[in-house]
Amino acid sequence: MKKISNSIFWRLTIVAMVFAMNSCIFPEKPKTFNNKSECVTKGGYWYKGKCWPDFTESTVTAANVDAVVQAQMLRAGKAFVKIDDKRFNVGFFMPEGKEAILSFNQYEENLLLFSEFGFTGKKPFNADARYMKGNLFEAKNGTGMPLKPVAFGKVKVSITENFEEEEIKFSGSLENKDNTKQYKVEVEVNEAVMGMGTSEFKIAGDQAFLSGTLGTITYHQLKRIIKNNPEVKTIVFNRVEGSINDEINMHTGRILREAGLNTKVLSDSDIASGGVDLFVAGVVRIVEKGAKLGVHSWEGDNLQGNKIPKDHPAHQYQLRYFSQMLGAKLGPDFYFYTLNAAPSESIHYMSDKEIKDWKLATFFVEKD
Repeated sequence: MKKISNSIFWRLTIVAMVFAMNSCIFPEKPKTFNNKSECVTKGGYWYKGKCWPDFTESTVTAANVDAVVQAQMLRAGKAFVKIDDKRFNVGFFMPEGKEAILSFNQYEENLLLFSEFGFTGKKPFNADARYMKGNLFEAKNGTGMPLKPVAFGKVKVSITENFEEEEIKFSGSLENKDNTKQYKVEVEVNEAVMGMGTSEFKIAGDQAFLSGTLGTITYHQLKRIIKNNPEVKTIVFNRVEGSINDEINMHTGRILREAGLNTKVLSDSDIASGGVDLFVAGVVRIVEKGAKLGVHSWEGDNLQGNKIPKDHPAHQYQLRYFSQMLGAKLGPDFYFYTLNAAPSESIHYMSDKEIKDWKLATFFVEKD
């Protein structure tokens, strides 16, 4: 059996986490069709005399978001991993291109998958699998022990699409490097799992400390805190890599603001992308000098936020959100600033001056 190299593993980890916050890489330029009829026939969106990739209108509203989140939580709860006779809930699953990461058992065990066919299209197909122990996210951030390789082998993957969403199943047998022990693997995951995120809140007094990747579960967690922990007044952001479900993340920000909660980043906090989006929802926003706030453009639905006109309808939901959080003038201006600060595959960490100029901090705490 081949040992998985550190370079391959970390490339996979970084690619998957970038995918989690940005969606896939798509063509930047509008399609070249000559008229609206031809554009629409080919599945495009005719706008300002050009045929742009079509975009998906949001179907999640303030009126139905609770029902949507509940349905996604129930569906994600059906996903499982079986290693021999032990069954685990899935904590994180993200396929991207020809690679995929799956974490389970409180993120302390992982399956890494590689396939020359990718994880869409051809089905069923075989994929190389790596079984590793250790917290993938802590290892990536340098806060935990290195991952320990356990077993290697191949799994058979099948992808099915039903009326609601995509489901992925795979199974196979993996062996340790000495070929002295086999692990039988069976997995069922679905599209709802991919939007869950990995966020955690830890309550201490009147503060709730937030870390992880934001997603559907973050809305559920914050909703419970608002209901069951009225003593909490401030959400403190530790390390928040971004959002895996921007559509739900904006509603998470909305309920945070409506609950009158404050937000805070510490001198060693590191938040980016959707993490900054959620931070600005605080009524009072405290930034300690040294905190890292990273922004960039979004990408998805075949579009890149910094490549389309400012009045393109794909901007409407973000514009509405930032107008609510930062005001009718500053909100849209800040939103377009983030799009131009860095492309979707990169990140721009704001300077202290930028944080102050854009009024992200209602209180900026200088170090002694």
